[in-house]
Amino acid sequence: MIDSETYWQKQDPILLSQLTEKTPTVKIFKQTMGLSMKNIYQIALKYGYSKPYSEFFKVYDKIARKIYKNAPLTTGLNQLIQNLLQRHFSLGLVSASPQKWIDYFLSRLPQPAIFQTIISINDSDLAAKPAPDGYLAAIKQLQVKPENTIILEDSIYGIQSAKKSGAYVICLTEHWPPNYSAPGADRYIKTLSELNL
Repeated sequence: MIDSETYWQKQDPILLSQLTEKTPTVKIFKQTMGLSMKNIYQIALKYGYSKPYSEFFKVYDKIARKIYKNAPLTTGLNQLIQNLLQRHFSLGLVSASPQKWIDYFLSRLPQPAIFQTIISINDSDLAAKPAPDGYLAAIKQLQVKPENTIILEDSIYGIQSAKKSGAYVICLTEHWPPNYSAPGADRYIKTLSELNL
């Protein structure tokens, strides 16, 4: 819903290199797309980071505030939301991001209260993506069935998680970094305008 990955792909190498004793490879950075902060922290520990998670999070949070308040909203997002609401879809949001980062983003929407359920996997006891726990929890809270659910994703971990939930999965490729691949979705779209029919 927001082009944050473009910014994170630039920031992750800098941050992880500054925080760890080793310089992680480019391969590692591509693997962080769609991961929660707790998962990225585990990667940092493997590369020599030795401070508590709270200290690690503080460093990322300073950058996150700027990213989620300034990164452009995905083109066509507001129109898609309006179309879905007019057709009486129940809307939920499941994110690997901490809740405060989700709040930064939601404050920028014309209707920040459009989601009937919001789940931050990072701030819950739910298993992180690619486990389906976050999506299954949202499906239950929305009181819908997996086979009647459509999930919009953009990362390989997100697609794996969504598919395991039993939902129909659409993958948005607009914000993918170069040479990124995320197989397994039911449908791929370049822009949200392909859904605004």
